[in-house]
Amino acid sequence: MFILFHQLPLAGMFFAVLALGLAACWLLIGLVRFAIPRVGFRLDHQLPIRDSIINACGALFALIVAFSAVGIWNDAVSARTAVQREADAVETALALSVVLPEETRSELAKGLQDYMREVVAIDWPAMAKSMPLTDPVFDQSEKHLLGAIHLVSRLNAAAAYSPLLNQLLEIRHARLARLSASIAGVTWAQWCAMWLISTTTLLAIVICNSHSFRMQIVAAHLYVLVVSAAYFVILAHDRPFIGRISIQPTAFQQLLPR
Repeated sequence: MFILFHQLPLAGMFFAVLALGLAACWLLIGLVRFAIPRVGFRLDHQLPIRDSIINACGALFALIVAFSAVGIWNDAVSARTAVQREADAVETALALSVVLPEETRSELAKGLQDYMREVVAIDWPAMAKSMPLTDPVFDQSEKHLLGAIHLVSRLNAAAAYSPLLNQLLEIRHARLARLSASIAGVTWAQWCAMWLISTTTLLAIVICNSHSFRMQIVAAHLYVLVVSAAYFVILAHDRPFIGRISIQPTAFQQLLPR
């Protein structure tokens, strides 16, 4: 379901989150105003519920949002670093390939160029769909990289080409880091915790202001607006390779021949 949110334009994503928040808000207002008279209280009397519940729940929500935001930031930095490492290693490997025999150098250059094309054409769309690392779709680009590694490792003077081989292995390590980062993000446990805490806080606000319908609406809607902004920021940055502000394969496209 979250993939659908990630694919929306930023404005559309925010309004979709806000619409869900407002729907939940009015549902809770209706339930509270329906339930209060049926448990023996009057709607125009303040209920014996302390406002400290709102403060405690709000603090917990802020804490879980901060915790999730730190994880998202670290995932984004790791993803960008992995992409740049991979592209830099490819460029270095192409530069070091000048020491190879002419036929082998041409074969290696073709293999690395095919690898970058497959990364751009296949890996990136698959990462945008959060495909698991074990999905066969990623094998298409990896076979070119493995072919390049086997090509260099089979050379008779393999020790003389160890810097080149090390760069090819670095490409593979960075590739695995990139693919791992593509499925990182906020976990279901974190989403459930944020939803539960924010909904509980909203319910507490609705109950504590039930004696004044106008204040109940104003307070609840202000909280929904703030919480929607928090959810929007998390959704927009949740997956490094999904969405309108995702990481693009620019580093690889610059290395491909025009």
